[in-house]
Order: sequence, then C-alpha cells, then structure tokens
Amino acid sequence: MVQDLSGHPSADPLFGAAWAAAGVPRSSRSWNLPLVNGLAVAAIIAGVGYRLWAAHLPADVLREEAVLFAAGTLLAGVAVAVRVSKLAPRLAVQLPIMACAAILAVLVLGIAGRWLGDDLPALAAVSFAAVFLQFDVGLRSRHFIYVFAIAILGLGALWAYAVTQLMVSVSAIVIWTLLVMGLGLLALLTSRAVERDLGVQVERQSSLLATLSDLGEGLVVTERGRFVAGNDAYVNLTGYSREELAAMPSLIGMAPEEQRERLAANLSQRLAGGDVPARYTSAIITKSGRRVEVEVAIHRVTTRRDQLLTLVSDITERLRAEAGERESETRFRTLFQQAQAGMAFAGLDAHITTVNPAFCELVGYSDTELRTLSLLDITHPDDVAALQDAMHTMLAGEEEGRRIEKRYTRQDGEHVWVDLTMRLVRGADDKPMYFQTVAVDIRDRKRAEVLQAARFAVTQALVTSPGWDKAAAGVLEGLCRTLDWELAEYWEVDIPREAMHFVTSWKRPGRDTSAFEATAANQTYRRGEGLAGRVWEAGAPIAMPDLGADTSPRAAAAVAVGLHGIVGFPVRSGRRVVGMISLHTWAARDLDDGLIAVMNDVGSQIGEFVERAVVKLFGYSEQELVGQQSDILIATTHRAAFDNYLQRRLKLDIPVSGAHETMGKRKNGSLFPLEFVVSSMQVGARHLFIATLRDISERKAHTDALEYQALHDALTGLPNRSLFGDRLRQALLAARRNQKMFGVLLLDLDRFKDINDALGHDRGDSLLQEVTARLRGVLRATDTIARLGGDEFAVLTPDAKHPEDVVATARKILASLEGPFAIGDQMVETGASIGIAMYPVHGDDPSTLLRRADVAMYVAKRSGGGYAVYQPEQEAQTLRRSGLAGELRRSIPQGELVLHYQPQVTLATGTIHSVEALVRWNHPREGLMPPDRFIPMAEETGIIHPLTAWVIDAALTQLCKWIADGIDVSISVNVSPRNIEDHSLEEMVARALGNFKVEPNRLTLEITEGVAMAAAAAKALHRLHEIGVRLALDDFGTGYSSLLYLMRLPVNEIKIDRSFVSALASDPDSGAIVRSAVGLGHNLGLRVVAEGLQDRMAEAVLVEAGCDAAQGFLVGRPAEETEITALLMQQAGLTKERLTESG
Repeated sequence: MVQDLSGHPSADPLFGAAWAAAGVPRSSRSWNLPLVNGLAVAAIIAGVGYRLWAAHLPADVLREEAVLFAAGTLLAGVAVAVRVSKLAPRLAVQLPIMACAAILAVLVLGIAGRWLGDDLPALAAVSFAAVFLQFDVGLRSRHFIYVFAIAILGLGALWAYAVTQLMVSVSAIVIWTLLVMGLGLLALLTSRAVERDLGVQVERQSSLLATLSDLGEGLVVTERGRFVAGNDAYVNLTGYSREELAAMPSLIGMAPEEQRERLAANLSQRLAGGDVPARYTSAIITKSGRRVEVEVAIHRVTTRRDQLLTLVSDITERLRAEAGERESETRFRTLFQQAQAGMAFAGLDAHITTVNPAFCELVGYSDTELRTLSLLDITHPDDVAALQDAMHTMLAGEEEGRRIEKRYTRQDGEHVWVDLTMRLVRGADDKPMYFQTVAVDIRDRKRAEVLQAARFAVTQALVTSPGWDKAAAGVLEGLCRTLDWELAEYWEVDIPREAMHFVTSWKRPGRDTSAFEATAANQTYRRGEGLAGRVWEAGAPIAMPDLGADTSPRAAAAVAVGLHGIVGFPVRSGRRVVGMISLHTWAARDLDDGLIAVMNDVGSQIGEFVERAVVKLFGYSEQELVGQQSDILIATTHRAAFDNYLQRRLKLDIPVSGAHETMGKRKNGSLFPLEFVVSSMQVGARHLFIATLRDISERKAHTDALEYQALHDALTGLPNRSLFGDRLRQALLAARRNQKMFGVLLLDLDRFKDINDALGHDRGDSLLQEVTARLRGVLRATDTIARLGGDEFAVLTPDAKHPEDVVATARKILASLEGPFAIGDQMVETGASIGIAMYPVHGDDPSTLLRRADVAMYVAKRSGGGYAVYQPEQEAQTLRRSGLAGELRRSIPQGELVLHYQPQVTLATGTIHSVEALVRWNHPREGLMPPDRFIPMAEETGIIHPLTAWVIDAALTQLCKWIADGIDVSISVNVSPRNIEDHSLEEMVARALGNFKVEPNRLTLEITEGVAMAAAAAKALHRLHEIGVRLALDDFGTGYSSLLYLMRLPVNEIKIDRSFVSALASDPDSGAIVRSAVGLGHNLGLRVVAEGLQDRMAEAVLVEAGCDAAQGFLVGRPAEETEITALLMQQAGLTKERLTESG
C-alpha cells in the first residue's frame, strides 16, 4: 500500500503547494506571507479531500474526517484572524493555537493512517500547513524564537511518528527533510527582515525625536512603560540622565502616587487597543523633587515592537496663568454683577452686548430688551451728539476714554442723569474691539444742583435789583429756567382789600399763551379761592398735576393753550403770607421734597428781602435806622469817600449806577467788605437814593484765595515765578531809588531726579516740602524765597549791603541741606548748586540778573555742587556750550563719533568675556572729547536719542565682525535715563538686533540703579527683557534700591560702583559693602561685576568675596577697536594653543 514517491515532489499537487508555502521568502509587505499560506492551505485541503473521496472510504470514516477537516479549517481561520489582529504578539494566544493544531494533526494521521498509507505524506502536509499558519502569527511577536522552536518540534514529532509507525518511503523522507530545510531558510529570511524593520524603526524614532526637539518634550516607551529613547527637552524636564531613566522599571513611577494607578490602567488599555484619551494632563516629580504639571499626548507607533510615542509638555506656567485668568474672570464677573454702578459693554456700532443688573435697573429695561438696542437708542436726544463725538474721538485714537454727564431715557419715559465713563477696549494688535461704559446715577446730585441753581438765581435777582418791583421779573425767570417750567406768575396780598391780585409774570419764548395770561389781569382771589387763595390759606406749596380736572375759567384757559401742570408756593414774611408765585408747565408735574424745600426757602427769602435785609446785615432794627445818616453803616475810615461819591453825583447830576465796594460797619463795631448798588430818584424837592447792600466777605475771601493760588506754589506755599518776578522788579526800583545793591540766588537740588524716580513722586514732593522748611529756617523775613518749578528755587536778598552778605546766605543754605532728610521710612541726602548774581554789578534788569544767576548755577553744578558767583567768562562758556550742542547734532551724520572698548574679565579664569562700548567725540577743533563733556548736553537737548541709536548700531557692527572672525565675546552699552523715558527704546533695540542678526543675549544694556528703581522704568525693562537682551544695574550701591523691588526687576547682573572698589585697599567698610553686594547678587541669581579695579589688593578681595568679573585699569583701559581686537585675537590664539597641547 505504500506508494513510490521517487519523482519530483512538485509532480504531486499536495507536495507542490506545501513546497511553495515553505519556500516563499519573507517580503517586506506584511500581507504577502499570510496570503500565500492561505492559498497553500486551500490547495492542500482540496487535494486531500479529493484523495479521500477517490479512495471510497467507509461512510463513518468520511464523517470522522469531515469533522476533523472542519475543525482544521476553523483553527486556520482563528489563526489568520489572530495574525491580522492586535492579539498576534501575545504568547498566551499563540500557544493554545499551536496545541490545537498539533492535536488535530495527530488525529488526522491516526484515523487516515488506517486507510491511506500511501497518502500519508499528503496528510502530513495538511498538519504542516496548520502548524505553519499559527507559526506565521509569531512573526510579529517578540516571542518569535520560541514560537518557531515549538513549530519545528511539533513538525519533527509528527514526522517521527509517521516514520516509525507507518514505514514512510525514502522519497517521502527526502521531501520532508526539504520541507524542514525550507522552514529553516524561512526563519533566516524572517529574522533578517525583522532586523531590517527594527533598524528602520530606530531611524524613524531618532528622526522623530530630533524633529520634536523644538516643539515639546518627546518620549518613546514600550508597552510596559520602560524608557527607550528621549530627547534633550524631556531629559532636562525630568532632571534624570538617560541612563537613570532607562534603569527605571516604569516611567509611571515619576508620576505622583495618586495618579500612578490611573496612568498604568490607561497604558494597558491603550496597548490592548482600548478607547483611552490620546491627550490628558498629569504631573511629573523631577529628580530634585519639584512637581511639574504636564500635558501628555500619546501616539501609537506601528512597529513589531508595538511602541508608544508620547509628547510631554510642561504646562505649569500655563495652568498657573489659566488659574489666574479664571480667578480674575470670576472676580470681575462678581464685581460686574454686584456693582452698584450700571455697567454695559457695546460693540463699535454702539449696539449693547452685555449689561449688569444695576444698568437694567437704571434704564428700566430687561437684559434681553437691552441686547436689541444700542446706547444711542436709550440716550436723550439732546445728548446723542456728545456721545457720538466721544465714540468717534476714541475710534480715531485721539483719546482712550472720556467722562461725560448725560441723560438716559428710561422705558417709562423718565430722563435719568448719569456720570458716564466710557472707554474703548483694544486688542493686542491695537485694533478696537468694544466700548466699556460705567454709568453712575447722579439724579439726586443733579436735582440738588438744579435746586441750588434755583436758589442762586433768586438770590442773584434779589441782590442785583434795587427793589422787589425790579427783582420780580428776574426771580420768575430764574425759577423757570433752572426748574424747567414754562411760565411763572407773581400774585400779591392786598391786606386792606383782603384779596390776592396779579402783579407780573414771565414766560419762555415759543408757544403763544397770551389768551391764558390775559385772564389774570383783572382776577382776584380771596383766602381759600382758586389756587392762589388756597396757597394763601394753607401757607404751604400746593400742586395741581392735571388742570383738566379743574372746571374754573382760568384752568380751562390754561388747558386751552396747552398748560396742564401748575404748582403754587407762598411768599412769606415771618409767618405772614404776603404773596404767591405759581409755576406752569406743558406736562403734569407733582411736588417732591426737594422742590418743596426750595419753594419754602425762596418764598421766605423774597418776603424778607426788603423788611429784614438791612437788619440782618448790620444788626440794627428798622426803628434804629430810620432818621439816621446812611454813613452810619459805613466804616469810619471809608465814610468820607462814600459821602463824596454820593455828593459829587448829586451836585453834578451824574446818574448813579453800577456796583461799588467799601467797608461796612455793623452795630457791634465789626467791619466787613460791603458792595453797594445805588440808584437815585426825585420825590418832589427831595433827591433820594435807593441802595442795595451786600456782604461780600465770602466773595472777597474767595478772590483773595484765588489771587494767592495764582501767585504761590501749591506744593510748598512759596511765591511762584510770577510773584518772584514782581518782587524782583520792586527790589530793582527800590535799589535804584536808594542806590543800594541786592542779590539773586538760583538754587537747583542735587540728585533730586534720581530720588524722585526711585522713591516715587509722593516722596519727591515730601522732600521739596522739607527743603522749603529748612530754607525758611535760615533766611530772613525780608528775603524772598520762591519755587520756580521742579527742584529749582530762587532767593532775593534786598537788604544785602556787601557781596559777602549774599555769599554768606548761600553758605547758610548749603549748610541747612547737609543733614539727611527723613522721607517716609527712608533717609535720603541731597545738596544744592547755587548761582549768584548781584545788582548792579551783574545786571540792571530782571531778565539779565536771572540769566546770569542761571549761568553761575550751571558752573556750580558742573563743579559738583556748592555755589558760584557770576563771572563774565562764564557766559562765554555757556554760549560756547550752546554752539557745541549744534555741532554735536551734526557730529552723527558727519561721522565724528567713535567707540572705544574696555574689557570685562572673568576673575576666576582671567579671560575677557565681554567689552563695554564707550562713545567718544572726535571734535574737529577740540580733539577727542570724553562722554562727560557732551552726554549731559545731549540729554538736555534731546540729542541723546539719535546718539544712543548710533552707539547701539556701531557696537553691534563691531560685534558682528568679531563673531565672523571666530572671537566669542559679548558687548555692553550704557543707556541714558532719557532713553528709558523714551518709549521707542525697545523698538530701537529690536530693530538693531534684527538688522544685524545678532543673538540678543550677546548685548547687555547698562542702566543706573536710580533709574532702574523708578516705577516708570519697570515696564520698559520688562519689555527689553522680553526681547532677549541682558540688563545690568550700573553704579550699584549708590542709589536707593528696594530689595523687594530689585527682586522683581528682570536684570541679569549688577555692577558694583567704582567708589567702593577703589577704596577696598584702605577702607574696611568698603570691603564689607562689596561682600554684601556680591552675596546679595548671587542670592538673587545675578552675575556680579566690579567697576574701577585698579590694584592687586582690591583684586584679591574681590576674588575672595566670590565676585564674578571685574573692569578697570588693572585689567584693561578703554582702547580703540584695533587694540581690543588684537587683544581678543591673542586670547583666542592662546586658547587654541592650549587645546592643541592638551590634544
């Protein structure tokens, strides 16, 4: 029954298919091998099926074989499914499939062996194909070697069984041996393909990590979280080295303990193909113990090793900023909702977008209703133009905001006065975004102002009129205009007739009300009749909001012309009603408490106008004054002038008019300023005067206060420039008349600007007040001291007899300023520079004396303080200085400025790490001028801005040349306080860095300590820091640094002032100061540089103190570019030699 199979194996279709399956090499495309294997299995199963059918096996055997073939087919399908799924790498899945395949092969051989001995090799091929399918599953597994070994052992066992039990022929042995060799060849090809794929994978990982270095922190991990590779950003973030990371069992161990379980579960689910977020937040505990909040983004890497690529980004600052923004937003929202003031936001077209409850309550609309309206829709028509003008002005960039008083029209028609603050909010690109408004309800204030205006109008009418007959029209007009009524009438009580009759009226121009006014001409009212009679009877204001309910003829006439509202109030003298004033309007109006109070005040004021005015003013009763001369009311010293004034006009028949001032005298003898307005009238043969008298004490006091304010400095109370000029002119007149001399001193405080900038303007004002107090303490009462402005004072000594007297005054002033000033919680020191000019030696007019005193003051300031007396040659120097200013302005385009460079040396190594660029002026006539000769002048004239721009450009030009020559060095430039005040400095620096393509951190800007401490400088320094340049605090130790403020400044280094460094060898205190400065700088993380190093002893102290670097004549004087370049190249050459020797 054994068949001879000595022919070529491919002659049998079963062996041909098996041979093809075993001999197909591994392709780089993952789907080739499973496809070929599947085709081979299909061919084998078809061939075996045919052989079984052709053998005419019994039915029970066919049923058994059919079941086994079905199981084999199912097993092959499971193996293929596993092959293409994510379960393929799992050994726990592969081993059951292999076991099932082996058991199935044994069963097939055991059953079919009884019937198909000659077809045994074909059945063995079926078993081989089944095992081979599951073997292919392991190709993507890291357990490939184990899987392959088990497959070979299984096939070997099957082959041994077939040989020993069924006596397979020699040809079959050869065929099976070739099949096993084919498997070995396949294993070799597969392993090489795997190695090739792994190499490609590593290259891709390295490329990906390099690409991600600038984008975030890249990390590649295995399925168990072990570290494989990471870029520098990730290593720096964790603080561990790559070796330490690789030694960790899992990177999850760097997470906080409370997060580890969740992260481990996420990792397992992601590797298993579960639905896990690809991006989430977590935290890392760095090697130093610091907690870093991170954002993690995980991406699957499609390789046989099944790795994960994780991007880790430090979001600590972002979370802190977001938390701050949320807190700010919550705080703003709470304030917005709870604010008492009405707040609204509107678009650029004024359309309302957001309002708070207070705004809704203010205008009477709901939030939803307001969102359909604009600010213009709810604005009073008379105020629309003002609101539009404010919006247009802000949109044009002329104003950031505006504050106006305007009216909103409520939904119920009421007009609401508000104090509106409106601001245009712009975005980061300065593009207008929306309007923000804050409206404060000022109805009560406006109402009070209106009522006060009514009182004032009545008072003015009464005071400026000689009697009630003349004042009545003014009173009625004032009431109508201030209280917004249309028509007013005055009715007077006729005591003998016991009736009230019409006297006069006033109405606004416009609508015709003559028909109504005509009804008052012959109308009288008794007590209790009509409105006038009822007011008379009640003695209190009465309102009739709607005249339509009144059937009287006058009410009907009022309604006929459109007057619907009326209010009347009594005019009283004491408790007695002497008249009534009625006010009429087109709309119905009612009384309120404020209007009632005003009407009561006005009514009493008018009633007592004549009867009580003189009594109240002078303290006399009416009986005491009747029959007395009028000058009894005038001060004795002014009576003659008052009588002459009246008599002259009486004799010359000159009309008396207008207001005049004199001094009044009360019954108790007290005097007060009195204004009188006199009119005359002829009564028969008598010529009478009617006088209206007014106490103008308050007005005079107010006028005197205004005059004082106009002539005195508000801060110090000293005379100002105007009053000083007036007194100087008076002193000139007196000196010429008496042939005397006097002195003029101009005084300017030293270091005031630095103190003012460092400590704030409030402290600067306090210092000026303290200086004023000391000056007053040393000057005589006859001397005049004035503040001319800023920190400039002037002193006039009119009683000086000799020039030495004026000089002595200057010395007393300087002595008074020597002690420290206690300003708040700090002690500050200042001095003064004084210029002296004397009449008549130095000038005979005010302008000349002041100019020459100013020249002398400048000389004193240039000399370091003290005083200087004017000398004629000083003025020539001043004129020459003015000429130099013009030449300096032209020196930049003419190329007369040059840079010298002074090296800064690292004390630990002795190498030059930086140079300071120092500007010099190569003047055509004067030669090379140091900066102290022209920088102050440049600051005073504004030339400092283009000069600084030139210095920065020239310094960066030279820096680029050095870098191109291979010289590694940085450069520093001094910046003037005027540059810091100029908001264009940051733009100037950024432009220069962009033009020269220089790394920003190679440029250091040096700012004096006093300037840096100024609050206004902080913003500029932060903007410069954002550009990337380094900032150095110059002259450290000489200013007024606040440690807290210094900690907030974005400076990189401090430069200890040369005054401390030069005294190190002789002054122990200087050593202590230097050591403290070095320690403070290092504690703040700053580099410390010592200026003015001139001797070895000082150098030793600096090295011992740990100072980083030094600058001074000991390490190098300022020199031209060629000399510094040679020095730098020599240093670079020495460094190369050392490297060569060490190599």
